[in-house]
Amino acid sequence: MKVQYKKLGWYRIKLTRKIRNLEGKELIDALQSAIEDIHKKGYDKFGVFKHFVTQIEQEIQELKFRPKAKPREHDPFLIKRSGDGRIVLFGLSNVGKSTLMNAITNTNVKTGNYLHTTKTALGGTCEYNQVKIQIVDVPGFVDYRDDWMISKQILRVARTCDAILMVIDLSQNVSKQYQFLLNQLEKANLMIDGETMYKLGIIASKGDLPKSKDQFIKLEQESEYPILPISIINEESLEKAKKFLFDMLDVIRIFTKSPNKKPDLEHPIICDYDTTVEYISSKIHKDFLTRFHHAKVWGNSVDFDGQHVGKDHVLSDLDVVELFKT
Repeated sequence: MKVQYKKLGWYRIKLTRKIRNLEGKELIDALQSAIEDIHKKGYDKFGVFKHFVTQIEQEIQELKFRPKAKPREHDPFLIKRSGDGRIVLFGLSNVGKSTLMNAITNTNVKTGNYLHTTKTALGGTCEYNQVKIQIVDVPGFVDYRDDWMISKQILRVARTCDAILMVIDLSQNVSKQYQFLLNQLEKANLMIDGETMYKLGIIASKGDLPKSKDQFIKLEQESEYPILPISIINEESLEKAKKFLFDMLDVIRIFTKSPNKKPDLEHPIICDYDTTVEYISSKIHKDFLTRFHHAKVWGNSVDFDGQHVGKDHVLSDLDVVELFKT
């Protein structure tokens, strides 16, 4: 079952990236194509994919019958997608989400020592290892209440992200926070029977406070997801947080080069772990895709540097690719 959830997670990420800038009829057509592709590949024989198809069909129906937005109508929870990956900060109010966002991104989100300081979705960018990560901070859940008017907006944002980062306060009851957040994910069908197609992780905030170590151990014993304890006032801790976000996206960096020239090591192509030479060809120019002859690759995916490979060759992180066409 976990294998199918992982496969679904990758499929969903690729679909999200494909449709991120589409709307109206183009978006509907792309979603319908995704359903056809799932049927064609036989993925719909798995329960998790059946549920995913149902979600897509519901989204198509909503798009078909959704009333047109009024001119200049402001959506406080609409954050335009940017960067190479998108992660939402998900937690209760006043656990340190906005403080964390300010510390690791280029934003200055209002913070305060009182509940519901953040009232809308806010976006910022964190760059690590040449990967631009968009962080979305949403209002926290207040006092463990199911305020569905706010909750549905928070969960709506979560659905648009590549990963969900739960932020849990180590100075409070970690079990209560953790179970509440999992319950919210279950209610929104982002998690089903304890399984999810999303990448999940936990930032354990306020790790410099008394008794935080005991709470962290307790959280580790209860959760199966990766956990990072942090202290906002510690620079080394913040660097670890950036790496944690980078690892959550599970992406690789591919560099390109032209014949008789040095590789461009400043502008990698960011892609998924199962990326092939064919995908890189399509990203550079359609001519390389239609007239592809072979490629040379330097890096961990080949037996020796400069090895000739075909378009189906699967690449590794930090590979260098040189393309040749007929």
